Amino acid sequence: MATHHLLPYLLLMFPLCSRVFTLHVSMKESLMYPFSCSAQIKTCNASLYHINEGLTIEEIAAYYKVNASSQIEPIMHDSRKDYLITVPCSCSSMFGVTGYFYNTTYNVKLNDTFLDVSAKYYSGQAWRFEEEDQYFKPDKNFTMHLLCGCLESDSEIVVTYTVQDHDTLLNIAARLSANFDNLVRLNGHLTQNPAFILVGWVLFVPKEKNGIETSTGMREKWKIVTGILLIVTLLSTGALMVILLRRKRLQQKKVEDPKVISKIVTFKKSLSLQNPFLPKENFEDFDSEKTVVFSLEAIEEATGHFDESKKVGEGGYGCVYFGILGEKEVAIKKMISNKSKEFFAELKVLCKIHHINVVELLGYASGDDHLYLVYEYVPNGSLSDHLHDPLLKGHQPLSWTARAQIALGAANGIEYIHDHTKARYVHRDIKTTNILLDEGLRAKVADFGLAKLVERANEDDFIATRLVGTPGYLPPESVKELQVTPKTDVFAFGVVLAELITGQRALIRDNREPNKMKSLKTVVKRIFQDEDPESALDAEIDGNLRGSYPSEDVFKMAEVAELCLREEAVDRPEMRDIVVTLSQIVMSSIEWEASLGGNSQVFSGVFTGR
Repeated sequence: MATHHLLPYLLLMFPLCSRVFTLHVSMKESLMYPFSCSAQIKTCNASLYHINEGLTIEEIAAYYKVNASSQIEPIMHDSRKDYLITVPCSCSSMFGVTGYFYNTTYNVKLNDTFLDVSAKYYSGQAWRFEEEDQYFKPDKNFTMHLLCGCLESDSEIVVTYTVQDHDTLLNIAARLSANFDNLVRLNGHLTQNPAFILVGWVLFVPKEKNGIETSTGMREKWKIVTGILLIVTLLSTGALMVILLRRKRLQQKKVEDPKVISKIVTFKKSLSLQNPFLPKENFEDFDSEKTVVFSLEAIEEATGHFDESKKVGEGGYGCVYFGILGEKEVAIKKMISNKSKEFFAELKVLCKIHHINVVELLGYASGDDHLYLVYEYVPNGSLSDHLHDPLLKGHQPLSWTARAQIALGAANGIEYIHDHTKARYVHRDIKTTNILLDEGLRAKVADFGLAKLVERANEDDFIATRLVGTPGYLPPESVKELQVTPKTDVFAFGVVLAELITGQRALIRDNREPNKMKSLKTVVKRIFQDEDPESALDAEIDGNLRGSYPSEDVFKMAEVAELCLREEAVDRPEMRDIVVTLSQIVMSSIEWEASLGGNSQVFSGVFTGR
């Protein structure tokens, strides 16, 4: 048999060697993306794999809004009975992302959260969108958009499956009668390494309706598996011998050279962060002199053992807690170990970036299947809190001059990572919840978990392996082609500017079609298509400004937003050009505010200058 035919099975044996290191990962941390629509198929029958947590068939049928006798089929998973639920699957657009979905409704109960409901009743397969908890209110019927898929093949049905403990792609394929190669191909964004899958990932499994395995085929596969196990055993034995030899040499070197001792101690501190999925090379580029390795005990003490009252934020990659380390107020992000990719992305970027408009990383820690990032504490919360229902969140509405200075500060931070660092980075998740405000309302760009390094060249495009970011802030090229450039951040910043002007969220309900969402990009585009754009803009300006703003400066900022939101990336400005224009707007706004004699209704009281 050719070597390349053996390779997928060889890769699948490696989880057997490392099973002892398996980590439990919460369903709340699932990784998913919609199944792309086919031009030929708008609707089909699909299947959802329900991981049963003690519900009766009747309860499951009620949650999914299906017929218990005709649409629910039991399937055994070890000693537990799970269920396959047949549903009608349709191509539709959800919050700027097009894919196949099945929609059901859930009556929200007191203390429910979207993530908990998705995990408990829908196996973590509900599509998330920003601010879903805003609409997830008690006694409301909330539409749950469940991922599903359609294939042109009549012999296969797509099963939406959430990865569980001890799963491998091979046993998932076997349990659901799927061709292994087709399973890998269907989930290309997640399965570049078929040996590496994590609990909580949402996969699409092409189940053969009539089954695929024969007894002959199984015998042939077991021959392959047996041979590969022998190969893996030999490789493991060889690797163990190499490790023992290297350890012996290291010990000899330690005796010969006392200077090495301090280096080994430093390395061991960093190494304590690692688990089998965290490669050593991730630590090689860190600026260790400017970041501190904290002990887990110090982190727990600082946060009162992560007391709920200390929680100050929660996002897709972990919860953030307030703490005091020594005498310094800090913010500590707690991430489950399966988020190592985002952890290292943020750690590598922030170790090398030191700017007044970028949140400062103070250190990191690990332990108890979690990873921790320690930041400076930024006390005034996020820009989103100050723009959207600020009074309900304990904030006074922002004046126009404060908004202009916040825009300039955020632009400075983004420009710095684009143009003034040794390596050029793209943030990839610029939004108002990731712009924090200090005591003087100075903006600080935060949350670099999705940041990517791009080369400084004419072809500085980066092709992502999966769609990441937040609906409402994603440019067309990221959604359609997974293309990432600094212009990705420029587009998202255009949405931020639109939020500063209008006070509206990135995605808002369409008054003409209440069941649909529209983006702020649509609002900005309509303003500049109007015969009288100044009047059209006035109608959209945030009412919290109470009419106190310099119209010319607001219009100039709206023009910048419109440029940032252009369909074609090449038509958008660079961040350095945006900074220049915003600097002029800020100076003009300060002069306007000064001309009012410090009127209390509009006086910002924030820092001045850049």
